[in-house]
Amino acid sequence: MKNLEQVMLFLLLMLSTGAGQSLITGAGTATSSEGQPVMQVIFGLLYLALFFFLLMKFRKTAISLIQRERWTIVVCLWVLASTIWSGDPSETFRRAVALVGTSMAGLYIGMRYDLKQQLKMIALVVGLGAIASLAAGLLFPGIGLTADGSWQGIYFLKNALGRMMALGSICFALLALSERRHRLIRIGMLLLCCVLMLLSKSATAVVVTFLMFVALFFRRALYLRIRPLIGLAAVIGAVGASVGFWFVENSDRLLHAVGRNSSLTGRIPLWQLVFGEISARPIQGYGFAAFWNSWEGERVSETVNWEVSVPHAHNGFLEVWLGIGIVGLVLLLIGMWRIFRSSLHTARTHREIDQSWPLVLLIFTVLYNLTESSLLSTNSLLWMAYVANSFWLVRSAEEEKRALVFDEVAEPAYSS
Repeated sequence: MKNLEQVMLFLLLMLSTGAGQSLITGAGTATSSEGQPVMQVIFGLLYLALFFFLLMKFRKTAISLIQRERWTIVVCLWVLASTIWSGDPSETFRRAVALVGTSMAGLYIGMRYDLKQQLKMIALVVGLGAIASLAAGLLFPGIGLTADGSWQGIYFLKNALGRMMALGSICFALLALSERRHRLIRIGMLLLCCVLMLLSKSATAVVVTFLMFVALFFRRALYLRIRPLIGLAAVIGAVGASVGFWFVENSDRLLHAVGRNSSLTGRIPLWQLVFGEISARPIQGYGFAAFWNSWEGERVSETVNWEVSVPHAHNGFLEVWLGIGIVGLVLLLIGMWRIFRSSLHTARTHREIDQSWPLVLLIFTVLYNLTESSLLSTNSLLWMAYVANSFWLVRSAEEEKRALVFDEVAEPAYSS
């Protein structure tokens, strides 16, 4: 039974990276708004299997964690409720059920595996995707490369390859720093992920990865006392603001040098249009995953006039606001704030670098969602990992409390 669980989980994680989905569903369906029936069935069966394992073996533990980590569940319930006012109820309900399944997988991972095991699992599936993408680009360029020469590997979208390679580079960097065993292999995989990321020509992936490496370089600052830590954060914030202002002043020249324009490849006009649509339904939104199938979404796509229809708002927070309104966005932000506090405490109280994984992933998620969308993504490795960390933090806090109570009870008996 244990081997079956591991095989099912590996298959789920591998598919959740997006690797090879177009080979299963047929070319050109990777971004279809109408869904992919074959993949829906596969993911549905995997979620049902995990639900069976949770129900039969870990029911009490799962219920206990859900009661203590309420915000993920509250967000999922609000997403399901958005079916009521959605402009496309069937699409919203289908995607909401998929989100519940994705979140349940995150619960399973956070309940069953510690942080280093989670890191290794993610590194394994992304690493296999990197090796397969390298082979696809070199041996099958018709599959691994786009028409403009950018690499997409086995992900069939260059931004998807860039996103996974950015995540993989962070995971392999943490694993290489955490222990000497297999360090050379992990450094090699880190370099492979970085090379593929550059070949994908995904600007967001490159910028976010660079910022994450800078953050890892200063990771020891987490161990400072509160006042010095606040002072250092203020200095970094001031420097970051100065760099940001300088970038804005020189954005035309800098972005042109990397093949981008001053509107961030059309994102700024898109965001302006999205804000206009949000203002029409700011409280409850248009229904989860329903906006881009509506006539309002089609109007935005026609106005920005991209070569392909707009799949999302290219900002995770705006996308959440569009779908489930300010109520849903606030619920999500409250959950993220609680995760930030818990992950910062964990990183500060444990010197092992893998204990910084929840904080690192949260920062990565926030940065990536400034120009892309992965928040509340269904069948997505990023959302699974985010939810897994949220439940693991709750589980870890419970274990620390039990250990503290045990020590307090045992100490008098020992001293006597």
